[in-house]
Formats: sequence, structure tokens, C-alpha cells
Amino acid sequence: MSRRINSEPIEWWSVKTSDANFKGLKSVLKNNFPNEGPVTLFLEEFFKDYFKVNHAVLTTSGTIAIYLGLKAIGIGPGDRVAVPNLTFIATANAVSLTGATPVLVDVLEKSLCIDPVKLEAEHLVSPLNAVVPVHVSGRSAFSVELNNLIKRLGLPCVEDAAEAFGSKDPITGNFLGTIGSVGAFSFSPNKLITSGQGGLVLTNDLAINNAIREIKDQGRLVRGTGGDDLHNSVGFNFKFTDLQAALLAGQTRLISKRIHHLKNVYEYYREHIKRHEILKEFNTTEGEFPLWPDVQLADRSKIEKKFQSANIGYRRVWHPLSTQAPYRVETSSLSVSLEVAPKCLWLPSSFNLKRINLASIVAEINEVDNPR
Repeated sequence: MSRRINSEPIEWWSVKTSDANFKGLKSVLKNNFPNEGPVTLFLEEFFKDYFKVNHAVLTTSGTIAIYLGLKAIGIGPGDRVAVPNLTFIATANAVSLTGATPVLVDVLEKSLCIDPVKLEAEHLVSPLNAVVPVHVSGRSAFSVELNNLIKRLGLPCVEDAAEAFGSKDPITGNFLGTIGSVGAFSFSPNKLITSGQGGLVLTNDLAINNAIREIKDQGRLVRGTGGDDLHNSVGFNFKFTDLQAALLAGQTRLISKRIHHLKNVYEYYREHIKRHEILKEFNTTEGEFPLWPDVQLADRSKIEKKFQSANIGYRRVWHPLSTQAPYRVETSSLSVSLEVAPKCLWLPSSFNLKRINLASIVAEINEVDNPR
């Protein structure tokens, strides 16, 4: 695969990652066009092919990717958009940025994803205008119940697939982020591939694609000159850059290798943690995989102390949105997320982890009696 940037072909993306990043950045600087340009367009084509969708749009962050998707389907002031109570706050912030109201919905303990029963209950209180299911750690938020509910209610769906690049839905076999009206991804530093900051929006709908492109580039459907351009609507500046695209493109050859590594890490944990039921489930045989393996414990502090003593990194799961200042609310309808969040943490899953590292991590976990 080769496409020319002025006089220089894009061949560097398939070589060794560090060399590809260097050659890509050097090529962008040599061509004197570091803004959104040919390398970004090349990468959007790559993502269209990879995910088998009609349209792919790169943007500044995963937050803005969700925002663009919501705005493109017509969400704005006065609308109510359902988001799970257990998610990174960016999900709700993207809704707020549109002027709509985030409606917090409880999650299922098993998956940490949005609960379809609670979702329908919120819709019955006051009709919802859209839903943003979050694929937590790469685990599909979709279930037969949620799929049927979305279809029955006719709810537009913008998938928050920030943590799910390359993970597939076990029910349909499709990539997460390609099932709803819009899918949104993040390329922040802790993701499968990264551009430092960045986001991706996927859709199969031409009208949604066109709206996204206008909103992200000052109301222009076609990348402009800054001079005699036609602006069809009010838009903003959420463009990607070719510098970021070069950094990202240099990692595309590692997607399969990294997914394979993360599956192996998860399977090692499943096989060697004595109380393997503490590990949240992923259907790796059907294409689902964890960006970050997560566990639920009766007393999280016991394992935290062990990890801290052994200098093992970990992360706690987010505080529920209902406990955060901008979205604070007290209601019994969010009881599961409030109960589960303080018990969960993410285990190490670095691309540099080796079997000896995993053995040390598991040994620390197994020394804690009755962890759940």
C-alpha cells in the first residue's frame, strides 16, 4: 500500500514502528504541511478498510469524537442522553458539550456496562433522545436485551468505544464502534495505538459523515484553503494533524500483535489466579478482548497494599459519575455502580509485560486470602 505525499510515498507506515514514526514525522516536516492533510486522509482510508465502514473521520480526542457523533445525529439543548453511571467523565462531558442533559443509568455488575432494564426505566420517566453505551475495557456493552430495547425504542446509539479499538461484539461478530449510528474512539496514551491525543469517528451514514466533517472544520465539508472557502454551517476547529497521523500510522502494523498480547495476558490471569471468578469476563474466542483486565474484590485495599509493596502498577476504576461534582445526584436507581466501583481495579496489561512479570503479579494476588 503506497500513497504519495507530494513527492514522497507513504511506505514508512509498514516498517519497524520506531523507524516508521521517525520517517513519518520527517516526511511531514519535509513536505511543510504539519496540519491536517494527506497523511490524515491516508489514515482515514486505512481505518475505513480496517473496520469495514463507509466513513472514518479523525479528530482531536475521544471526547470530541463522541461530541461530533451526537451533534451529527441532531442532539442539542433540551435533549436527554443516557450514559452509564460508571464511565470516565468524558462520556458525560461530551453530552454536556452539545447542550443536552446526561441521564445517568446504572450498570450491570457482571459487565460494568449499561443496564438495559434501568435504561428503559429512565425512558419511561421521560423519553430519551439517544444513548451512549460504553464498552468498558473493550467489553461489549451490547446484549440481546440492549439491542432489542434500542431497536424497539428507536434510540439513536453513539458508541463510546474509546477503550475498544479492535475488539469485537460476540453477538454480531462486528467490530465495536461499527454497530450503532456512530462509533467513537480515543488515541490517548493508554490506548491500543496512540497519537498522544486524538479521536476517531466511524459511521456508515453519508449525512452523518458530512455533518461531522462540517462541525469539525469551521462548517466546511471539504478541507479548505483558509481563503475562498464555502462554509455551509457553523463549525469549529477539531482537526487532526499530519504530525499526529504520522505517529499513529507508524503503529498500525502492531495492531494484531498487541491484540494477541492482550488476549494472552488475560488468559494467563484466568488460568493462574486461584479465585479466577474475581476476574471480569471477556469472550476472547469471539473476538472480544480486554485493553485492561479488571477484577472485583470484597476488599480492594488488601491487593492494593500487596501491589504497592511489590512496586506493581494498577489503577482503580472510576468514581461513579453520580458522585462527581458536575453530575452529583443521590438516587437508589444507581445502587449497583455505587456498590461495585469501590471494589474494582484494573490489573497490569502493558505491552512490555512478560510471563515472569505476570507470574509475580499473580503470586501477589494469590497470597491474599478469599479476595472476593
